Amino acid sequence: MSVLIQKKDLCEAMQKAIPVVPTKTALLILSNFKLTYADSVLEISATDADHSLRVTAPASGDGELNITVNARKILDQVKELPEGAIKLSVDGLVLIMETEKGFYKMAGADPGDFPGIPEIDGGVDMNIGIFALRDMIQKSLFAVSKDESRASLCGILWELSSDKAGMIATDGHRLGYSFIGMNLPLKDSISKILSQKSVQTLQKITDSKSQDEQIRVSVGEKYVSFSTPAFTMVSKLVEGQYPEYNKVIPKNNPKIIIADRVALLDAVRRVSVLANQKNRLIKLVFTAGKMEATATNREIGGDARETVDVQYNGEEHTVGFNGQLFTEILGIVGTKSVRLEMNTQISACLIFPEYNEEKDKISDDLFLLMPLRIMDEV
Repeated sequence: MSVLIQKKDLCEAMQKAIPVVPTKTALLILSNFKLTYADSVLEISATDADHSLRVTAPASGDGELNITVNARKILDQVKELPEGAIKLSVDGLVLIMETEKGFYKMAGADPGDFPGIPEIDGGVDMNIGIFALRDMIQKSLFAVSKDESRASLCGILWELSSDKAGMIATDGHRLGYSFIGMNLPLKDSISKILSQKSVQTLQKITDSKSQDEQIRVSVGEKYVSFSTPAFTMVSKLVEGQYPEYNKVIPKNNPKIIIADRVALLDAVRRVSVLANQKNRLIKLVFTAGKMEATATNREIGGDARETVDVQYNGEEHTVGFNGQLFTEILGIVGTKSVRLEMNTQISACLIFPEYNEEKDKISDDLFLLMPLRIMDEV
């Protein structure tokens, strides 16, 4: 039997599946894609044992196709093939690819050895907008911890209730928090930790241009699945208890500054070029109606300062931040203006999107950044 598929469709499906394939594994079968054809659909499956992804692509053929081959090698080969139709066929455990002028074959492995996608028994099912899901991921993923000794912080806390859904992540120095109002078929609230790899993969394989496009979600005790007509992903949930993030969000923040987000972002980015490369320290000095951003680098004899007009009428306030982390948060906030709330030089700074009108607010977002100690030379 043979299967015909367009190079563009095959390459696109494989590129969506490749992030799940582990770069190093003791089980060689996990380095493979499983290719399965039936009923005018070619399925490409990948797994690392904790995350499983099945992507579909339109194809045509007679009979069935079922084989596993090295994922990265076949993707590299498909990328180099000319545009147009590719004919796939199997001879024993060998995959054959033919184009108008070329013939390529690759040894595969028994598809029966390839792990199946886990079933979620007794899961809670719901539909969530892809646009909203991507928005929550973007506003929390940046703050996921890289400290593997604290496994729960290496994921994103996902909280779901009947009227809202939200994602939170923190590494102890920064925090991202985003909740969106929803109508969900839930009697009880759900709190689960999603792995960083699962949400990163979702970002790569979803591209919603419409706020109405939905993704089917099923949440079980150990696994969560996300599915559309184009793909199904099942991921193992991170075990453990997520820290009580609300306890690190300061409630008393008398110093309130409102600034044009782009003007603030550009100023901090420019002075950060000359910041100390070890800690990226920048100093912000707030006075009535003004903010001055400065950075000093003794190693290169560098010094930078820039002022920005802001809305602030309190007493002079000086605070230090890692300029790279500060600009990263400002780049994620989507509004024209931002609101900064602070108290002391050593207490956390809260960063909020600032809306002109309440009707413009589509989500409840909060970002937190811990300050750096300001040394004498800065």
